[in-house]
Amino acid sequence: MVKHNLLIIDDDIDYLKLLAESLEDSFEVKCAHNLSAAQDLLKENIKFDIALVDENIGNEKGSAWIKSQQGHENSPTSFVLYSGMATEEAILKGLECGADDFLAKPFSLLALNSKLEKLIDYQDKIHDFEDEIKSKNNVINVSMAQASKYGSCMQLTSKLNHCFSYEQIRDEVFSYFNRMDLHGCIAFYPINDKPSFYSAQKGVCSPVEIEVMELLKFKSRLYRFGSRTIFNHTLVSLFILNLENDTVDTDIFIDALASVIECIGSRIAFITYKNSLVSVQEQIKTAVSTTKKMVEISKHHQQEVMNEIVQKMGTSFHILDMTQEQEDYLMDLVHGALKKHSQDDINFLEVTQLLDQALFSIDQLQQLNTENDQIDNTYDFDDEDELF
Repeated sequence: MVKHNLLIIDDDIDYLKLLAESLEDSFEVKCAHNLSAAQDLLKENIKFDIALVDENIGNEKGSAWIKSQQGHENSPTSFVLYSGMATEEAILKGLECGADDFLAKPFSLLALNSKLEKLIDYQDKIHDFEDEIKSKNNVINVSMAQASKYGSCMQLTSKLNHCFSYEQIRDEVFSYFNRMDLHGCIAFYPINDKPSFYSAQKGVCSPVEIEVMELLKFKSRLYRFGSRTIFNHTLVSLFILNLENDTVDTDIFIDALASVIECIGSRIAFITYKNSLVSVQEQIKTAVSTTKKMVEISKHHQQEVMNEIVQKMGTSFHILDMTQEQEDYLMDLVHGALKKHSQDDINFLEVTQLLDQALFSIDQLQQLNTENDQIDNTYDFDDEDELF
């Protein structure tokens, strides 16, 4: 059993020896016959658990010395003041100076030993309490750190939902990396384009980093090797270079980034769909505009042909020697053609109106897309506003 260190200060040498002999079985005892000798012992960096101090040490007061030791790093943990004066004033003075207990002489050596043992037990309870507080504080600090990291991840997810290009996604992810002190790369695998690779620290990825990401992109959603971790999605990969094994932060980042990679993949799929939709809108608009022009040209050409036919048939009546019956027959043919031409004009008008409505709808859809993009681009996040 390890003995606790005890410092006894008394100017009565015989009494000092008596106390030391009675307590040396339970404590590692050091004696000082004055306060100067006590200070020398403290300078030896001996950490005393208890200082047993007489109130009257020559011309000096033990209570004053105890008060002067408060807050010093090398001072004893606890103080017991004893005195031949057992008055209420002496007791209050002893406690006021910072002593943990007070004894009135004469006192029983057995009672003294018991009191000191209880004081050691009291110290142990204080230490246990302090350790418990530190442990709880550590848990609280770790929990707050975890909440902060998860909050940053949630904030990144929210920002990603307002990105409309690969470059915006890259910048938001690298900004998150920088705040979290993560080193890594991002790779995009567009459906109809060649892959692109970016590094958070260097801008461009090294050939080795590109080779590793292309090699591992067919692995599972999460693949670890050493301090490196890759998070995969069909359309994107995140390659983290500094996630050490078996740390709380690493576990947090793995959980968070496993969700982020899905968010990025979904956003890229949305961007791809949106860009494809815009492209189709442009193609439809071009096709409708071209069709409308062709209908107008066809209508104009048909009108010219009909005018020419009517003109030639009208002049032919004066040149040809026809009977009345023949002239009536030809006139019926002309009227029938004109009537059919009028119906074609109506059909052309209806087709033109439908094409105009289609163009108007496409313009409205494009305007709506533009307004939504402007709203998302003006959406402002406060980087200092961490989510918990």
